[in-house]
Amino acid sequence: MEENKRVVECLKRLAESLKDLPQKEDPPLISHWRNNPPESLTTAWQVLKQGGELVRSTSTKYTLVTKIDVEEGSKLAKDLLKGCEFVGTGALVIYDNSVGCSRSMRALVKQSSRAVIHSCLNLLQMFLDNTDVFQEGNNNNNSMTPAQKTGVIWDACDKLNKLPLNNRNAMRRDLLTWLVDCQETYEEFSELLQHSTEGGDGNIMSNGDECYTSKEEPVAQSSLLLVKCSRGSINIVLKACECVGSSLSPDNSNDSLLWIQNLHNAARCVGIGMTDLGTLLYPPLGDNLQEEVQRQSKSIVELHDLILDKSPPVDFPEDLLDTSRNIRAAAVKRANEALDGIKKMT
Repeated sequence: MEENKRVVECLKRLAESLKDLPQKEDPPLISHWRNNPPESLTTAWQVLKQGGELVRSTSTKYTLVTKIDVEEGSKLAKDLLKGCEFVGTGALVIYDNSVGCSRSMRALVKQSSRAVIHSCLNLLQMFLDNTDVFQEGNNNNNSMTPAQKTGVIWDACDKLNKLPLNNRNAMRRDLLTWLVDCQETYEEFSELLQHSTEGGDGNIMSNGDECYTSKEEPVAQSSLLLVKCSRGSINIVLKACECVGSSLSPDNSNDSLLWIQNLHNAARCVGIGMTDLGTLLYPPLGDNLQEEVQRQSKSIVELHDLILDKSPPVDFPEDLLDTSRNIRAAAVKRANEALDGIKKMT
């Protein structure tokens, strides 16, 4: 019992140390794109994997043994702690600036590592709080489910094992997430616009949602096209990063990797800004829509400026450059249309 308490306290301290890791900071420079990660990063992934495997294999044994004998189970608790310490160590190494992991990779590792540690902590704490309930022949409390707690640990360890192992894959995961968000937002408000057009001025839809008024429709339409520009911009970033990443060499790697990092941050601004814009598109249109339209248009333009005017010496496909120019111009045009419509609403 005392050993279980000691392990729980150690896990709490470990969880607290990972909680304090910054999630919104970039390293001075990412160390690699897809190939040739630094040796320290390779070692960190090995430690993370080893810790996850130890936690996964021990958790089931711990649950089965502790339900019979708490003291015997406490011996296995030390192995759970050891596995979690491996996971925490790997996460801390990945967060070191000298390793050069992207903000995307850091955030994913922090989230997944904390999930493993918290799931182990919950399992151990459950047995501490309900020692008598889980002794053999005395398991009548259906609200207590050690097997389910173990399943949560397994799931957390599986997700840890599926993390992207390089900056390219971690950053692409972010970009693809923002693309999906853009598409879902576009589809949602396209449907709302269609119902507004069919249903008349400010009517209530069958699901209880309010339609746009005739004055709101042009603003919503232009703002929605700005969401479409956001989606196209993030798609261009995916392609541009692949072009630059495939052209890396010892002579240009630092400048090119810094450009990729800056472009990805510009895409982050567009992706998050699109979400903020979307929250203001529900009728009646919000008071802050004008400010958000201006901000989103500016973010899109700055993203394409990086591609068209500030890129490393890489031969981008001409269709990529043409699309980038068109989206940049369209973003300005649609923003101006939305702003004109907002003025007419007042």
